[in-house]
Amino acid sequence: MWLIVCLGLLFSGSTANAAGPGEPIELFDTDKQRVVASFENTAGFQEEAQQILQSVSGRVLEFNPSLDSAMIVKIPLVPPKSMKLKSASLDAMIAEMFVIMPKKEGRRPWLILHTKEYETVVVEFTKKVDHLREQVKLP
Repeated sequence: MWLIVCLGLLFSGSTANAAGPGEPIELFDTDKQRVVASFENTAGFQEEAQQILQSVSGRVLEFNPSLDSAMIVKIPLVPPKSMKLKSASLDAMIAEMFVIMPKKEGRRPWLILHTKEYETVVVEFTKKVDHLREQVKLP
């Protein structure tokens, strides 16, 4: 759980209700421990985020999923998106999402979601991240 708290601190100025058109998409490299690129928060990113949210399959079952050796894409959602998932007892307005993409094979990408109520939810999703990787210029 401490990793999730740390992730919230990694991105400077990150607040759940502050997502606005001017807040950029950020790409964070956990190996370098810094934001390595920023991008304009375009309709393309918002559409990709919506598709990822629609593919959420449930909560992450690992007690402490690893943030080691990963690329993390922070996407502020403008406006916040509604998410309802009965199987995970989830009904919330999502203000921003963090797509965790491990660099090593073996672990599928997963999400950390921040709600408008300042709650953090960790979930799995099924959508492939190839298009998102292209958008943030990752191989």
